[in-house]
Amino acid sequence: TPEQVAERQRQNAERAAQEETEIARERADTAKKAAAIWKAATEAKADNPYLSRKHVSPAPTLREIDAGAAAAILGYAPKSSGDALAGRLLVVPVKQCDGISTLELIDGDKHKAALAGRGSKVGGYWATERLPDGDGTEPLQFAEGVATALSGKEANGNMTIATLSAGNMLAVAKAMRERYPTRPFAFLADLVKATGAPDPHAVEAARAVGGKLAIPDFGTDREPDMTDMNDLAKLRGADAVGRAIASAAAPAMPESQPEAESLPAGEAAGAGIPDAKERPCFRVLDEWIEHGGAKYRPGVWHFGTDKDGSPTQSWACSPLHLDAVTYDGQDNNFGRLLRFKTTAGKWRQWAMPMDLLAGDGAMLRGELLGMGVEIDPGQKARNLLATYLQARPPKRRMHCATQVGWCGDSFVLPDAVTGPNASGVIFQSGERGHDEHTRAGTLAGWKAEISARAVGNPLLLLALSASFAGPLLGKCNGESGGIHFVGDSSTGKTTAIEAACATWGGPGYRRSWRATANGMEGAAALFNDCLLALDEISECDPREVGAIVYALGNGRGKQRASRSGSARGVTRWRCFVLSSGERSIATAMLEGGQRAKAGQSVRLLDIPAARAFGAWDELHGAASAAAFSDALKVAATRHHGLAGRAFLDKLTQDGRDFCATLEQVKALPMFSAEGGEGQDKRAAARFALVGMAGELATEYGVTGWPEGAAMDAAVLAFGLWRANRGKGNDEGRQILDRVAAFIERHGDSRFSDADANGEAHVRERAGWWRDSIGERTYLFTADAMREALKGFDFNRGLDALQVAGALPAPGANGERARALRVCGRPVKLYQINPDKLDGGKHGA
Repeated sequence: TPEQVAERQRQNAERAAQEETEIARERADTAKKAAAIWKAATEAKADNPYLSRKHVSPAPTLREIDAGAAAAILGYAPKSSGDALAGRLLVVPVKQCDGISTLELIDGDKHKAALAGRGSKVGGYWATERLPDGDGTEPLQFAEGVATALSGKEANGNMTIATLSAGNMLAVAKAMRERYPTRPFAFLADLVKATGAPDPHAVEAARAVGGKLAIPDFGTDREPDMTDMNDLAKLRGADAVGRAIASAAAPAMPESQPEAESLPAGEAAGAGIPDAKERPCFRVLDEWIEHGGAKYRPGVWHFGTDKDGSPTQSWACSPLHLDAVTYDGQDNNFGRLLRFKTTAGKWRQWAMPMDLLAGDGAMLRGELLGMGVEIDPGQKARNLLATYLQARPPKRRMHCATQVGWCGDSFVLPDAVTGPNASGVIFQSGERGHDEHTRAGTLAGWKAEISARAVGNPLLLLALSASFAGPLLGKCNGESGGIHFVGDSSTGKTTAIEAACATWGGPGYRRSWRATANGMEGAAALFNDCLLALDEISECDPREVGAIVYALGNGRGKQRASRSGSARGVTRWRCFVLSSGERSIATAMLEGGQRAKAGQSVRLLDIPAARAFGAWDELHGAASAAAFSDALKVAATRHHGLAGRAFLDKLTQDGRDFCATLEQVKALPMFSAEGGEGQDKRAAARFALVGMAGELATEYGVTGWPEGAAMDAAVLAFGLWRANRGKGNDEGRQILDRVAAFIERHGDSRFSDADANGEAHVRERAGWWRDSIGERTYLFTADAMREALKGFDFNRGLDALQVAGALPAPGANGERARALRVCGRPVKLYQINPDKLDGGKHGA
């Protein structure tokens, strides 16, 4: 009956209150005994039996006491697994928010015992030093045991917290995240003895608070007892522990979420369905819950009350957690880091821009539905979802990057962030589809099937080296630009591009030239600080080629107006471009009736792809060049997206001054542009960067190439570019070509003999010619000279003609035009020697 139910509830509440009172009394008694032992204990010495056995030095937050003295204070001998602790005990204070709650005592035989008292250790921790008062940027490390924490501290000097048990790690991590919302966290995972996999408690704690997971690497011959960072330090030294922590990465999302994470950050685990005094509120249920005779499906629920106080509940969507507030370095682009379960039952993360909530939020719902979130289609539920996403901003803060590439000292990809502060950075995008940076296969497979085949093939070496150059642009203050492979169809140009793409991603990575200048802006922004691969320039409208080349090299999009008429933000990027086609940049532009300017030709450097076997020199046992290309294409689909990440793992930890390193490479004799001008030096700098990138990838152990192979390929390519282009400034050669072409077209029709007795009738006269000892000089009128130099600055054109020797030096009055007698009358004319034009054209 209702009366009996009420009586049972009263009795249960009374027993619960009595139990809570008893637990509180026991905890207070335990804390009192802990304080007495801590006061009697002395500073821990380096020769403490436990510390000596673990080969670690004491921290100032540790003490020691004789087992007999501790037993006298406690009134009992502390025991572990039935064995009484003996000798000098290490005293580890277990701290909670209100001070020391208990102690962990450890003897020289690794026996451990905590003081009696229910629950006094749950949520407690020990730290190698006093915790800082405020948030900061210095990493905070977590370990399970004291010795592991001390080994982590000794490896890199970072403060380390011991959670004193694996099951306690999640609770401590969440408490510390509440205290330090933005500080980077790293979890020093123990290995499961039987499998060698990282302890699931550490994985879950790192995942719950956005931390990185550091895993000890013992190699393939790990002994079963080697499980933690302290074992690694004893085996290989503190440097090995430091490298393992430096290589820490964010753990992957699980296939399913454990029960401990059934409620969002800030809610107490197990809170379940709220009572009347807690309403209105939102709760997230990850599993089915039965309460009060009703079943509640997994998802985001809003619990409220009617006007008469009756409880109400509404389901908004499938499980969706708010893990952090995101914003960029300029305090803009705010968002929410969401964690949700898809229809397929898998968990995933997405940094959602808050501007998707503008209007009726249809764009946001569309993105969530596309990613697998189930949403109640009713209007009320739609409003509830928008309210939930804004009602309680999480305390945790993260920086967001809206483009791939560098964000401080970390490198951002759509699905991962690499770097010392990676746990505090997330990629944020309003779109769900980012299929460029996918992964497949193994790094060893990439080395064996792609990288190894580049040895002996300088163009393939060049392409793969160039694929590593993008991240170095930011390190070297470099400009965007790249290389354009030119050659006949089916020679292997596209295969080289596909092999380079495999450094970063799969089949979806390569882009086509078939785009407008506006469309190419968006493509370049997708590959900021990375490789932009463009295939087959013939597919591009020739009228668009010039604008695209300039935009790619300048790294900035077109200035556009906003709806209010003010200037919108300009899209920016910085990437290394690899391109291919049967035509050079200049030839492609000519088809559109445009002349290639020097600035365009130096932004994408034409490299002829004509080697012994198409684009290849060494077939590595393949029956033909086509078979070799096919093998590379197959390998690129099987093994991709791993080499670039391995390169970033090392690069983000490398503190060298790469600007200085590049200057040293550019100063090498093989990159000296002897007799060259500024454009030659710019090209030499680009090839030097490519060579340096390849050598750096080799040094990091990514490529497996011999030392110097990448640099040799870059030097060879520089030579091919210069041989294909000719010496001197590109614009100067174009000027000479233009004047020579003018003479070739109009020499017989618009010029006549200057020494003729009578002046010949010439339509649209451009000037005269004069023969002297077998040489002919063309005498241009001022208008004809300007016509011949159309498209160039006039004085710049005259300078180029003079430098080539085609135009005499200025006279005493500084004028280039000379007063000459023609057909019996004086005329100011420009004297052009056509033989000098031809010599300049061919690089003499």
